[in-house]
Parts: sequence; structure tokens; C-alpha cells
Amino acid sequence: MYPRSPADLTASNMAQALSLDPSSISSIETEVIGQGVGILCQLARVKLAYRENARGPKSVVAKFPAAIEQTRGLARQFKFYEREVNFYKLLAKDVSLPSPRCLHASHDLLSDDFLLLLEDLGDRRLGDQLKGSSAEDAFAAIRQLASFHAEWWDSPKLKTIDWVPLGESDLNKGGLALYSIAWPLYLQQFGSDLPDDMRRIGERLSDQIVGMLDRFQDRPRTLCHGDYRLDNFFFGARPEHDALTVVDWQIAIRSTGTYDVGYFVSQSVPPSLRREIELELLRAYHDRLVELGVKNYSFGDCIDDYRWTLMFCLCYPVIGGGLGDVANERGVALAKAMADRCVSAIRDWKAFEVLKP
Repeated sequence: MYPRSPADLTASNMAQALSLDPSSISSIETEVIGQGVGILCQLARVKLAYRENARGPKSVVAKFPAAIEQTRGLARQFKFYEREVNFYKLLAKDVSLPSPRCLHASHDLLSDDFLLLLEDLGDRRLGDQLKGSSAEDAFAAIRQLASFHAEWWDSPKLKTIDWVPLGESDLNKGGLALYSIAWPLYLQQFGSDLPDDMRRIGERLSDQIVGMLDRFQDRPRTLCHGDYRLDNFFFGARPEHDALTVVDWQIAIRSTGTYDVGYFVSQSVPPSLRREIELELLRAYHDRLVELGVKNYSFGDCIDDYRWTLMFCLCYPVIGGGLGDVANERGVALAKAMADRCVSAIRDWKAFEVLKP
């Protein structure tokens, strides 16, 4: 039986998951972390003490399904848990974008229970999406992203990972049908802060968001992280650390690269800074792609894809805020900040023009 929360962890099941002698762990201490950071899972830091001569990790981060059934249903609809476990078991070693070392990954297809035990990155600097990115961190994240995307750009390797859905897949279309369910719930909680014009635009998106995915069919594809935001970034604090390590691969997708770019820039960079550095960020992204061999993708193509993505990305705060677990002060503030930043980017770029009349 899978542990479903930090309270379910014991020295015995931790030893089993870490392939250690059951008698080797003398005690464990769990600390709930990530509240108001992630809305699809529960997270805990687990500190382990060992009996004499026994060896193992001093601490790990344990990841479990969400505690709220509505949120679990959302994750099940998109196969988020299955996807992330597959990433760590099958793909992490082949991806240049650094991720935490995985010590255990298991998933039950029937119940959708899972358990991940990951390297504890607590000695790194964690990004703070609510505060927003600095210019330095934004450029570092975008350049790292471009290197990762270039590696997979229209690559034959994409066909070997069919468990990562295509942008226009039936799985994604079925999942995004949840937008129309989330929209009124989102308005109940956050609608008072939404300008009238964006209420109308959000309503139009409700009718069109599933069809918008068909645009992916004719665009170049790469492997996208899918949840490329500041709360998922750990910046190196010592020389032996990677400059940037990225967590939360639940929403990995085979899609247009701006799927990640538009999401990060529109919802992790404060609007005033975004307006100041946005074109430079996009140019840095495109220049890096070209430098690494990407062809037949102009800067104009990149801008067009970015503008389209801005409109699409309104689904993140709406579905997350409407159906996700934001039952804490930071979670509510983050859902609001993501929407406010996304709305400002949509307005600045008139991205609503990509919608049908």
C-alpha cells in the first residue's frame, strides 16, 4: 500500500523504498514543505537517522498525490503523476536540463497513487514566484531552456517518448475541457480582481481553448517542461552545484518551445520588469536556438508563437485557481499574481486577437 501523505511514512517503508536493510533506519523526521508552492501534490522533507555502520541519504524530498480529491481528479485527467514517474524512470538521464537525482519512483496505474523520493535540494536557492524573477535569473532560465529545447527540436527522439503527450493530443484536449468547469469557480474566488474586458476574453477562451491546441500540429516540436516557473527552480549556491536545477516534470509535453517561454515570462516575471526585458529575453532564446543548430525558425516565427502562447497560458491560473488546492494564504496570492501578470501580458501584446470573433 502506498503512503498517501507525510504522516504515512515510516522507517520501514522508507527503507523498502530506498532498498535498504529494514533495520538500518533508526528513525525518520518529516517536515511538510511546499505549501502554497505546488498545488497538485503534497511534499515533505524526510530526515533519516541510521543505526551504527548503516549508510544512506541524510534527507530526501518525498512527493505524494494531492490530499484533495478534486485536485487528484485533475491530475488523473492529465495523467500528471504517471508522467512524472515515467520521466524520472525513463527520461531524466537523457535530458540536459538538470533535475534532482531520483532515489525511488513508483506509480500504481489503477489507483493513481505514487511515491517519489528525490534528492534534497535544500542547499540551493529556491526561486520565489510570488516575489517574481530578477532580470539575472530570468536570462539564466531562458538560456538554459533554449539549450534544452534545441537538443530536442524536431528530433526523431520525440517519437520514442509517446507517453509524453503531443500538444494537440486527445489527452490534452480532454484535460483542457476542464477550463469551462474551472472558469466559473475561478470567477467566484478571484473574479472581483479581473477587469471586465478580461472577463469577456476569459469567457471566449472557454469556448475556444480546446480548438487552439490544433495549432500545434503545424509548428515545430520539442520536449517542453510544461510547468516552467520560478517556484520550480533551484539556483546553485556552491561551485559544485548546477547553475539551475528544475523540478516538477508532471506536465512535460511535446510541443512548441514557446509553450515554456510564454508561461515563464508571463507568469514569473513582474510586469514592469517583463516590459523592460521581454524582447531581449525572446531574442536571447531565439539566438541560442540558432546557435545550437535550429533552422527554418525565424525570430518572427518565435514572436508569433509567443503571442499565441500568452493567450493560451491564461488556462494555468484559471484551472489551477479554480480546481487546484489553493487552501492557504500563499497559494491564493500566487494564483492571483499569475493571473494578474498573464492578463497584463495578454493586454500588452493584444494576444486576445488570436481568438476567433
